[in-house]
Amino acid sequence: MAKFHNQKLVSIVNSITNVGYIVGCSCLYFIAIWIFGAAIWNIIDELFSDNFSIYRLLDEVAFIVFSIAVIDVCKYLMIEEVCKNSEGRKPFEVRKTLTKFVIIIVTAMALEGLVLTIQTAKSDVRNLFYPITLFLAAAIFLVCLGIYQRFNVMSEEGSEK
Repeated sequence: MAKFHNQKLVSIVNSITNVGYIVGCSCLYFIAIWIFGAAIWNIIDELFSDNFSIYRLLDEVAFIVFSIAVIDVCKYLMIEEVCKNSEGRKPFEVRKTLTKFVIIIVTAMALEGLVLTIQTAKSDVRNLFYPITLFLAAAIFLVCLGIYQRFNVMSEEGSEK
């Protein structure tokens, strides 16, 4: 009886959690689409205005990059946490999922670093520390992912023997 009650409780908690993921991801997705649309609108407006500025255009590119990263994270969370059963997954599947998630984050960081580097280089080169640090953090994050994957594969190979 206790095991049945425990399974029912776990099922209820999983259902509530899934609803939370769906609501949270839907809100984030809506906000990201709004930011994306506003950035496109501002680009079109900027192109046809008399005071066109490449710097304001780069700001809008940064917003587009951010919104795409948020959409990607929402997609990841919905697929991995709601659609798939995360319990009892093989280490290879977990590594593959983690790799996708980290690549989303690294790509967003690198693109933001690129946009900031261009903006900063045009205005004040003395302020390049933050964009360079962002690029460096993205590179370190990617190297750490590679190290994690290598150790994970070695661990899997060791446990198979």
